[in-house]
Amino acid sequence: MATATKKKPRKGRKVTEKMQAQDKASKAEANEALHTYAVLCLSDPAELEQFRSLAASVGWKDDPASDQPGYSLLNVMLLAARRRPLTWCGGFESWLEHGRCVAEGEKSLATFRHIGRKKSDEERAEEKKLADEGWQTTKRGPRYYVKRGTFDVTQTVPRKRCPHCGTAPTSPEDRTTKCPSTCAVLAARPGVRPPRELVLALMQDQLKESDEDEGEADE
Repeated sequence: MATATKKKPRKGRKVTEKMQAQDKASKAEANEALHTYAVLCLSDPAELEQFRSLAASVGWKDDPASDQPGYSLLNVMLLAARRRPLTWCGGFESWLEHGRCVAEGEKSLATFRHIGRKKSDEERAEEKKLADEGWQTTKRGPRYYVKRGTFDVTQTVPRKRCPHCGTAPTSPEDRTTKCPSTCAVLAARPGVRPPRELVLALMQDQLKESDEDEGEADE
């Protein structure tokens, strides 16, 4: 009976100091935004309730690793920290599927993405060895990293005549003609709001993590 053989992690591209610095800066910027937004929501009950409504409209899920549609609450929080009002988010390709495209000049919003499965101790050891040699493995375990590529519906324009308000691009290349603010596509979507206790715990965790990071920096 044949036995399965374990595959070693494959070598990927070299990790340069510039790449490491950019990754670190991106994560630091995201954490700072989360901390600032957490302080705002915890100090203002109205902002906290607005976040719950926003999460319902954007579409949230409790398990970040789930294949269910929607964003983790942490991602909703990060999106809200970067752009408000926020209504309905999606990637570049997903907006094309909805008959819309990203408007000219719009910048994408950052989210944390969950990738992969849990690694074995042997895989961790092998990847550490590759990392010490300056290599980046192509196999990833379940971790979060900052990635750009999310846009709110307010950052999009109709590719053809909008079925809600009738707005149409002036040409196939037109990416500037937006729907009016009264268009139904820009309205908040109905959904289930996340439990208040869950949101409070999420916000408080951001403050704790920020305090821990500052403590490590001082050592």
